[in-house]
Amino acid sequence: MNEKAVFTTFEAAKLCHVSPLSIINWVNAGRLPAFRTPGGHRRIRRDDLVKFMKDNGIPLAEELHAGSGRSRVLVVDDDGVIRDLLAEHLGARNDSFEVMTASDGFEAGRLVATFKPDVVLLDLRMPGMDGFQVCRTIKADPDTSATIVIAMTGFHTPETEARIRECGAVDCFAKPVEASVLADSIDEQMEKKASGKQRRRRPTKK
Repeated sequence: MNEKAVFTTFEAAKLCHVSPLSIINWVNAGRLPAFRTPGGHRRIRRDDLVKFMKDNGIPLAEELHAGSGRSRVLVVDDDGVIRDLLAEHLGARNDSFEVMTASDGFEAGRLVATFKPDVVLLDLRMPGMDGFQVCRTIKADPDTSATIVIAMTGFHTPETEARIRECGAVDCFAKPVEASVLADSIDEQMEKKASGKQRRRRPTKK
């Protein structure tokens, strides 16, 4: 069973056995961390909700005891059609991904800090802060440096790919790229990341 990584205020209220207004008041008072979607809706991360419930003696629902089986994916693209298509496809793919979107580099930076994605699908050509700057910023911050960055560009050249890889991206796809191809790349990178963690945790033989 795949558990949710992010909850609406209504879902959080149901888990805490309180009214949605209580959740909103806790968020507004700074007691319960939350962030807003591009549409302005409040969202609460699973880890923050669990910590809040434990700190305040609220019994955890059974579904909150296990870790989330879903990868968090942030889609960053100034083209709304591409952004929405990718988000819709990834969000519906066997319930594998928890997806958020950003329309520019500045919004991407805010959501990387609050949504804490495992993977960022990053367009390279955007107004203001371009994808190269976004990638460098993500990789320069110790709190987000482990985030997987997969780049997309309509102006793909070997030089462009080499440049974004130098910034820390693991791959670079030429647009148009099928959502299924990106989904497979995400799965592959997440498996590599998990395997790396397992190797690091393995005790050394004396």
